[in-house]
Amino acid sequence: MLIGYYFKLAWLSLKKTPLLSILMIGTIAMGIAATMITSTVSIMMAQDPLPEKSERVFSVRLSSWSPDKAYQLAKGEEVIPPMLTYMDTMNLLEDSKGLRQSAAVMYKSMVRSESQTDKEAKMLRFNSVNNDFFTMFNVPFLYGAPWSDQADREGAALVILDRQTNDRLFSGANSVGQHVYIGKHLARIVGVIDSWSPLPQVFHGPHHAHNLPFPLFTPFQFQVNNNLLSKGEMGWQCWAPLGDGTLETFLASECVWIRYWVELEAAMHRGDYMDYINAYVEEQKRGGRFARENLSKIFNINESLIEDHVVEDDDFIAVWLAAAFLVACLLNCMGLMLIKFYGKGAEVGLRRAVGASKQHIALQFGCETVLIGILGGFLGLALAQLGLRITADIFAHLPAGLMQMSFPLVVMTVVLAVLCSTLFGLWPIYRAAQTQPSAQLKSL
Repeated sequence: MLIGYYFKLAWLSLKKTPLLSILMIGTIAMGIAATMITSTVSIMMAQDPLPEKSERVFSVRLSSWSPDKAYQLAKGEEVIPPMLTYMDTMNLLEDSKGLRQSAAVMYKSMVRSESQTDKEAKMLRFNSVNNDFFTMFNVPFLYGAPWSDQADREGAALVILDRQTNDRLFSGANSVGQHVYIGKHLARIVGVIDSWSPLPQVFHGPHHAHNLPFPLFTPFQFQVNNNLLSKGEMGWQCWAPLGDGTLETFLASECVWIRYWVELEAAMHRGDYMDYINAYVEEQKRGGRFARENLSKIFNINESLIEDHVVEDDDFIAVWLAAAFLVACLLNCMGLMLIKFYGKGAEVGLRRAVGASKQHIALQFGCETVLIGILGGFLGLALAQLGLRITADIFAHLPAGLMQMSFPLVVMTVVLAVLCSTLFGLWPIYRAAQTQPSAQLKSL
């Protein structure tokens, strides 16, 4: 009952000084909003996209670059190419030393259903992968399933659509067994994936990390068989001339253009797989390839995000700056509380004179700071949601889920506001509780 009474007094006190109360609540709200906006975006951009198995899914990188010149320099050190050649990819796929393994390449082509005309075709992006990719990255299926191992080897004309593309082409019906044109190639649909938006998207490298996954999937060998290759889209890099420029010459070249992923049965098998990679490198050295020092490595998902500079320490500078802004806001709020509580000296003196203890005074003003924190927290939450919505509109190319506060962050916003308000209100509360009744009563 006493706490309820003090909260009632706190509410009446805020109403008596509306301008000062609005300033305190608004100051806390602005600091909380700025902190939560930057924290939400930073946390979402740096989260683990595959937490249940990120420690045992690896990106494979080989030291296959020019014997005369390093791939590139970063802080004076040689960097491993993030992609593999076609020869190395096929060798690793053939050996199949992991539990699952898949190439990952991107390309784009015009797509239409059989019932649509060429004019109705749309340019769409594709994921060129092996069938292990879907289990490795926990891709959910609405209809159908991945293609077979044989289809992988043959590069069969098969395709898997995402839910949005299936809705557009087939009105959301089960389209498994139907066909779509990929350019001039007629491909049979074997599956439709359900809603799926891993963030960050790790499997295609840093430039696509915060985009939604591409809407279609085809077997990796299908892309190769039909020469659906584009340097502008795939970004391949070569250290030797391509000769006559034919597909056969390109596939036999030292150009790197394929990201390669492997899933192991357990993270503890990492050393064994690395031994296999080192043995493979030595074998290639004996065959006249891989003339540079063996710097080959494998990176798990979170290490890959760091290696590709998707997640960097600098990303959290904005969070620290927002936190510093919050502290500045709270210091201003503390100054306003001192002014407010000092102005109530006569009231405190009278209460002390009729028997209220220092603890009662501290509890009364403590309830007021908590109420200020609660109101500031909810206003800050509203401002944060507005800020995230504006940010999402500005960066419309990013997934909508990137700009949404999770429920724990929503709760933490209000709790943080109350804790900060209470913490920075301790000094004003202490000063108010030290008020001497005699000194105040003389001024009445």
